Formats: sequence, structure tokens, C-alpha cells
Amino acid sequence: MVDGMQTLIRTLTIAALVLSGMIGTAPGADTNILILFADDLGSGDLGSRGGAARTPNIDRLGREGVEFERYYGYPLCSPARAALLTGQMPRRYGIAHALGAREPGLPANLPTLPRTLRAAGYQTWLVGKWHLGTASPPLHSGFDHFYGFEGPEVDYYQHTNRRGDVDWQRNGATVREEGYSTFLLADEAISLIERRDAAKPFYLQVAFNAPHFPLAAPESFLSKYPHLNSAQRLRAAVVDALDDSIGRILEALDEHGLRNNTLVVFLSDNGADQSGRNAPYRGGKGSVYEGGIRVPCFMRWPEQLHSAAIVDQPMSAQDLYPTLAEAVGVSMDAARVDGKSIWPAIRHGKDMVRGPFVIAGSDCSLFDGDWKLIETSAGRVSLFNIVKDPHETMDLVNDQADQTRRLQAELARIKQEFSQVSVRPRPGPGGPGGSGGRPPGPRNGPARPGQQ
Repeated sequence: MVDGMQTLIRTLTIAALVLSGMIGTAPGADTNILILFADDLGSGDLGSRGGAARTPNIDRLGREGVEFERYYGYPLCSPARAALLTGQMPRRYGIAHALGAREPGLPANLPTLPRTLRAAGYQTWLVGKWHLGTASPPLHSGFDHFYGFEGPEVDYYQHTNRRGDVDWQRNGATVREEGYSTFLLADEAISLIERRDAAKPFYLQVAFNAPHFPLAAPESFLSKYPHLNSAQRLRAAVVDALDDSIGRILEALDEHGLRNNTLVVFLSDNGADQSGRNAPYRGGKGSVYEGGIRVPCFMRWPEQLHSAAIVDQPMSAQDLYPTLAEAVGVSMDAARVDGKSIWPAIRHGKDMVRGPFVIAGSDCSLFDGDWKLIETSAGRVSLFNIVKDPHETMDLVNDQADQTRRLQAELARIKQEFSQVSVRPRPGPGGPGGSGGRPPGPRNGPARPGQQ
């Protein structure tokens, strides 16, 4: 009787701790993963960060989960998506720029996150933007289902590319549908959740084209922002519609009882172009300054993560693959990835030593502890203490000569493993959105053609 009472007390105590968020149940391979991917959303675009748009659903993810203070995407769309899927630095296989519609892009037969999860019994779905070339399309890269578009951008209503051709498909077959792309992508995601095989977990990557050029928004969202000028109003409406669609997907999880066993990740691929806001950071889309690569990222998992927590541990796009695999208890070949799992730092709120990592387009940035080294394609080198100087206002390349030489040697070693890529011209030493030698204002200079 006493033993039974003690067992009951222990059970109730553990249940109370789980509900209070102090501990969680052990992670397992029955956990769903939902990736919500914004396109060209800057650090300052969210309502909670001073942006013009109302983003209550995205902001709530931060309150209900963890917010990454230093999550690093890539300067442009294609490298960011390649790094997430492969866990590798995309320069290894020559992806440094935004890929053209007919470029091969991602090599075939690379280990990918969806391929690894599918081998572990997951249903794997991609909804939205691919933009990783023709050599290994979604259904050959580990996804069971693909609905969306393959190229850099589409018209929000016509679903056409720059040439005017329809780029909208379901599993390889072109589909012609009416509707606003952001809403259609949310509809498809919700439908997949509703029609899922409940006996299997799922990996669902929803890669929205919002708020990417060419911007368009429904009048019902435009009318919310009469106080803004036309350009600001349009951008705010596009971001607001994105937030609304994310809210609908999260509601679908709740309606199907999937909130507690679904790990939700929200992130952007790169910083905003000239229409958006990367404040308080320097630079923007196309640049390896913080405004081009330090982007919003939130992670929610009620059974495992504390709410309203801030993670100071740096995390890069290539870290997501090993981090998510460890989080849900799926084994992978760690020797095949460059990223490091930072799940222990996320789960327990303690920084971990992870070693240097590189974010590279045409220009390269190397991070090691408090230091950030930038090396441009033209050979210009800058050094910042990125912890003390996140706005990159004080170049220490001359004052810290030993540190500079050490980091240059490390970067040179890593670059030996990169494929050669052609260098595309840039408008100035600050890159798209940059300002050369001074931090810009909240808005950024124009991105160059081909980087939309």
C-alpha cells in the first residue's frame, strides 16, 4: 500500500513537472517536425522587433518556445536551403549564389534531412519554394510529396516565373490554380496534416515565397495599413498575410492534437532586400554582414523546451540537420555533415563549444567564439568582435593582427574544401544592402538582378 502510494506520488509529481515545463518526456522518433520558412524576411520585419507588419502568430512562437539570438542563414536563397537540407556548407558543391531556373544545383544522392527522416519512418513533404536546381528535384532528394514552385520566385496570383511561364506543380505535374500563393501553400500544408498517416510521424517543410519580390497582397491586408506609404504598406500586408497563414497551420496542429509532439521551427533564409528591414544590423540580402545572414529563428516544442527562452548559442543553417535529428532521436552519419548538433544547448539552455563555422556566398564570414572574420571575393578582410559589436561598427583587423592571421589561416584551410565558383559583380564593398564602411539605416540598398 505504501509502495503503491509512493509510486502514485512520483507519477503525479513527474506529470506536474512536465506540465510546468521543468522537464519533458524523452524525445523519440514519433515526433513530428514542422519547418516554417520565410523568404527574405529581415531581422527587423517582425512586429515584436519594431516592424510595420502585425505578426502575432510568429511572435507567439517565440513566447511559447525559444528564440535564437544568433541564428545565421546565408546571404541568398539557394545556399540557405541547401545548407538546411544537407547539413553541409553549400560551397562544397558550388552553390554560392541564387540559382537560375536551369542550373543543376544540388547534386544527386547527397544525404539530406528528409532522406534520413524517411529512412526512419517519417512522411516527408515539401510545400512551397525549392530553388535548388534541376539535378536532384524534391522527389529525388528525400521528399515523398512536393507542391509549389521550383524557381527563384513566382507571381503571387498568376504563379508564373520571370519568363511568364507557370511554375506551379504537384509532384512534377503542372497545376493551374487560382488564388494567392501564400494562402494556397497554407491550404496544402493543412491538407497534408489532415490526410496524414497517423501511424507515422511527419516532416513538413513549408517554404513560403513571402515576403519575396515581386510583392503583392490581398486588399483585405493592404487596408490594415493606411498610415504607411505605398511601398511600406505593401510589404507590411505581405508579411501580415504570411503571419496569418502560419497561424492557420498552427491551428491545424492544435485541432488534430499535434501541438505537444510537433517540433516547430520558424526561420528566414536570409536578410531582407531594400523593401524590408534588417535593423539593428548592418547590411542586407546578399551580404555576409549581420543584416544579410542574422535572421529570425524560433523553435517550439512544448514537451521539451521552456517557453520564452533566449538561446545565445550561435547556430547556422547547416546545424539544423544534425540538431533536429538528435532532437527526435534519429541516427545519422555525422561524418557527412559540416554542421554540429546544438540540441544540448537548446534543451538545457547552456552554451557549448562548437568550434569555428563558415557562412559563405561570394564573400565568406568565419565565426569563432566572439570573433567574426569577413573576407570578400576581392580580398578585403575585416574583423569584428561580434558579441561586443553586433552592429559591426569597429573593424579590428589592424588592432588584432594575431587574431586576424589565426582566423585567416582557419578560413584558408576550410576554403580548400570548396568547389570553385564564378564571382558575380557586386555594387559596392558593403554588398547588396551594405554601405561599404558605415552601418546603413533601417532600409538597405538594392539587391542586384538575379538575386531576387
